[in-house]
Amino acid sequence: MYSENKSVLQLVSLLVAHRVRRAIVCAGSRSSPIAQSLAACPDIETFPCVDERSAAFEALGIMQVTGEPVAMCVTSGSALMDASPAVAEAYYQELPLILISADRPMAWIDQKDGQTMRQANALEHVVRCEVNLPSQDGPEEDWHRNRLINEALLKATGPVPGPVHINVPLAEPLFGFGATELPLERSVRVVRPAGFALPDELAGKWQESRRVLIVCGQMRPDTLDTKALAKLSGKTVLVMEHLANLDDLSASIDCADRADLAILEGGEKLQTFRPDLVISLGGHIVSKRFKKYLRSCPNLVHWLVSSNAELTDTYTHLETVLATEPNDFVKVLADLPLGATDRDFIHFWTMESRKIRTKLKSSPGDFADVHLVGTFLRNMPENACLHLANSSVVRHAQYWELPRGTRVFCNRGINGIDGSLSAALGNAEALEAYGTDVYCLIGDLSFFYDQNALWRTRLPKNLHVLLFNNKEGNIFRTLDGLASPYLRSHIAGANNLRAKDMCRGFGLHYACAENMDAFKRILPDFIKGPAPTLLEVVTDPVRDAQACKELNASLL
Repeated sequence: MYSENKSVLQLVSLLVAHRVRRAIVCAGSRSSPIAQSLAACPDIETFPCVDERSAAFEALGIMQVTGEPVAMCVTSGSALMDASPAVAEAYYQELPLILISADRPMAWIDQKDGQTMRQANALEHVVRCEVNLPSQDGPEEDWHRNRLINEALLKATGPVPGPVHINVPLAEPLFGFGATELPLERSVRVVRPAGFALPDELAGKWQESRRVLIVCGQMRPDTLDTKALAKLSGKTVLVMEHLANLDDLSASIDCADRADLAILEGGEKLQTFRPDLVISLGGHIVSKRFKKYLRSCPNLVHWLVSSNAELTDTYTHLETVLATEPNDFVKVLADLPLGATDRDFIHFWTMESRKIRTKLKSSPGDFADVHLVGTFLRNMPENACLHLANSSVVRHAQYWELPRGTRVFCNRGINGIDGSLSAALGNAEALEAYGTDVYCLIGDLSFFYDQNALWRTRLPKNLHVLLFNNKEGNIFRTLDGLASPYLRSHIAGANNLRAKDMCRGFGLHYACAENMDAFKRILPDFIKGPAPTLLEVVTDPVRDAQACKELNASLL
């Protein structure tokens, strides 16, 4: 049975019409008409969760895998604000999160009654659209609600996807659940014709360029036509990190998949082999070193390919924004002739990456987190899902090659540590039915901050959590110039927490490794054994930091 409230009925009906198939439902009484109606709807799969902050990141994890919108329902008051970190992450990852908040009647806002904060427009800086539904009934009010809900749902899914906020004021009585079916609501759609052609002026610039660097940032799997991208290999330099989800391609072509480390190793040759044209696709690049290098290149021209047409000048040389889908652009570019390519430029970048790959394969293992990440990735099965937490882990992973078919996710929209475990759980929920294992590599600060991700009645049976616990945020030890007597206590988040008792309480299989022999002995069962499971690896923070410096030095 559904709620009898007209706003709720219209909302759920339009969610179905706009093909919203999943919803995260958080606890609360004011939101109970929405929660009841979502749970009763056979077309929407619901996931109950108590912690709103974790729930919103869980929704992100589902969207990272599926690319489809996910609704999330919260009650009135501070519950809305608890979702805000993930809303901001969704905004910068361009993920279609539909945040639905129950609210008190507008007459009572700011009147010192329970949960009567200003919810309308509370998230206006990090959403694509924010609407406040009329609470009165009548033909005009029905039309108005329909229009607002359609507007929000269309904004969520394109042409620039992103989070939207639908605020639903609900007056008492709340608990009338007598409706047996949803109303048939008008559903508005937008048709966008496909197709892209490079303007003549830019086609001329492309043909004149001798040193072209194509930078592939964070993207969902299967975003780009890899056959078209492969055509650009040999006449341009393709730069990609793991988050581009192009590792299968990088293993089969000459490319600069270790550009970050090539800059470390390249020395003075970097000035000789500077690009003259950089074309960037996708989202974030993790490497600070690589971004700093491109910013330092004089007379560099940068083209940004972005469906949202927003001016994002990452490398400080932006000249042109191409408002199109990256895949459409790549297909057009692959068929355009390029002029006299500088072969030495291409050889430098691809050979530097190849040399680094060879050096890393012969790198001796050590019981330090950067090497343990490599050991795990060499043993991870093919066609799995890998969720990399911020901030050390995602950087450590870039040193090592991934198994074929790996899908990689990370919350790099705003790079926070606060929702990695919840997002990984969302990845696992979206992939559980397909039998795909999800491996979450995470540090202690990120894990313990987000422990409420595990607070639920059921955990997915395909979730494997590899926890690196050196009892602090170890990335701070690797920052040049940060030599403070308060580094560990006040900056790096020192702690003495362990995960064993927590896993017992939440129902995870647990194992611990405090040396290399134990790690190698436990690892096969962690990878292939029963899940949900957690392997806690306890390392020394000083040795972890030193191992990173030694590894970089070995590549010079």
